[in-house]
Amino acid sequence: FDDVEKEALRRLIWKMSEFLGIQVLTYCVMSNHFHILASVPRQALWLERFEGPGGEEALLKHLATFYSRLFMTQLRNDLAEFRRLGMEDQAQARLDSFKRRFCDLSIWCKEIKERFGRWYNKRHSRQGTLWMDRFKSVLVEDGQALRTMAAYIDLNPVRAKLVNDPKDYRWCGYAEALSGGRRARRGLCRVLGVSGESWDKASPKQERSG
Repeated sequence: FDDVEKEALRRLIWKMSEFLGIQVLTYCVMSNHFHILASVPRQALWLERFEGPGGEEALLKHLATFYSRLFMTQLRNDLAEFRRLGMEDQAQARLDSFKRRFCDLSIWCKEIKERFGRWYNKRHSRQGTLWMDRFKSVLVEDGQALRTMAAYIDLNPVRAKLVNDPKDYRWCGYAEALSGGRRARRGLCRVLGVSGESWDKASPKQERSG
């Protein structure tokens, strides 16, 4: 990937994480692959924001942050038609089909790879699958294991001899956090086990000197 493609993939990772409810702790986009350290919330707890009075409208507004205006207009029309015909169960089934996609690591990774693949293919006038294999995932516990994994991911460009310090590689969570990215800072604060408001106290520089 060239710089434009790395940036497009970086933006897509954040966009899909915000929409599907996956928290990115850190990441690194390399020239032919990417790594992500992510936290997957319990789906039932995450979906509570769409329950009770006003829950359906909250869900529709959330969907509107991702889908086109035309798609949302059609969805609202479909729901209204189901209810006009007394088919409330069909309306709920349509809404549930969206809810099932949230907080699902496999769907999240699949969406990232497929959407980027289509964009990349269009850009290069090519066809076929871009990624060779299905994504690989490992479960990481909190604490030292989490910090070690975060360091491994952010040090990828150093091991590849692209930079001497990961802060100089713009397509990783470490560099994004140091440049002021709030989402990346929140992720690294989670890795370090401190509150998101404690960035200055929990900065990587101070962590090393401590």
